[in-house]
Amino acid sequence: MLALAVSVFALAVGAWQTRLMQSQARASVWPYLAIGYTYTSNVDTNGFIWTIDNNGVGPARVQSVTVGLDGKPMRNWDEVIAALGMRERPSTATTSFAGAVIPPNTNRETTVAAIRVHGRELATLFKDAIGRFSMDICYCSVYDDCWIAHWQRWQVDAVDHCRAEGVQFEQ
Repeated sequence: MLALAVSVFALAVGAWQTRLMQSQARASVWPYLAIGYTYTSNVDTNGFIWTIDNNGVGPARVQSVTVGLDGKPMRNWDEVIAALGMRERPSTATTSFAGAVIPPNTNRETTVAAIRVHGRELATLFKDAIGRFSMDICYCSVYDDCWIAHWQRWQVDAVDHCRAEGVQFEQ
């Protein structure tokens, strides 16, 4: 009986150690996306940069992206710019990050500029519309643990997996 009790105890300790090691392995590659912006206004130039940072310790595999303005889904930056009231697209630089892998920014700069606006008028329109925007990025770790990062919210939501629901942002 004593040998059986010792064997059951050893098995339980082994199972606990295995769960602990799995948790540590998952934590060692945990991505954490944050969506924000930078706005510069001075006499010579205005600029607006919509940024995505991976502040975690592991890579973030971007699965889906949605962007909205005033509750209306947008498909690309041209639609966003038109919805802001610009008739033609001024000087901008964009990065396509849907389907991308964003490395962690530990010891290096890995910020993704989703859009970089150089024109004064459009930069001001983006800045003034900050509260009207929405953006959700669903991303996963290398262990397929998934989260959704939200525009201007520093907390992510854990999800079972990423679903491409609604209108997907193409840029």
